[in-house]
Amino acid sequence: MNNVEYLDILDESNCKIGVSSRDEAHVKGLIHRVAHCWVVSPREDGFWVWFQQRAYSKSDFPGYYDVAVGGHVGAGERGETAIVREIREEIGLRVTPNDLCYLGAFRDDIRIAGFDDRELAEVFLYLDAAPVFRVGEEVERMVCLSLSDLLRKERGEAAAVTAYSVSGEAVEIRAEEWCRHDGEVEQFLLPALKGVK
Repeated sequence: MNNVEYLDILDESNCKIGVSSRDEAHVKGLIHRVAHCWVVSPREDGFWVWFQQRAYSKSDFPGYYDVAVGGHVGAGERGETAIVREIREEIGLRVTPNDLCYLGAFRDDIRIAGFDDRELAEVFLYLDAAPVFRVGEEVERMVCLSLSDLLRKERGEAAAVTAYSVSGEAVEIRAEEWCRHDGEVEQFLLPALKGVK
């Protein structure tokens, strides 16, 4: 069975110029599309933002904490179709595109030795006061962080922050344990939450 994942390849203007395998895109630094979904719980004491801890079996960034859901957009696939699939596979929530709010897109490039990941990330928001997660094999666990602590982390004001597992267990997460998506919180998440009551 062929398990090769194919992606649309983009030029610097984000126009499609071809198709490539995921592995080739990462080795050659080809620009491709991904989708992120922020899962936020509006509560009486403010907003709580959910993050996944990536499974320790992942080839890149194992055990790191990352946006609630993220995944590649397949060749010919729409961003909202991809993120609905990824939400189901990674954290077990059954949502439709109508449940999501599209926040925009940005370039998110990660370049480290042997890994040249150049992405156009489409960003979505899903609001749920009490999500019931059923994590898949790519996710170790889900944790939530208050919006105020998330902002302290993003602004580099804390060497560590305290998140909470689904069962309420406190989890201290150091700054170096996070995947970085610089500017995504300030540019997309915060403006979207300002309109939420």
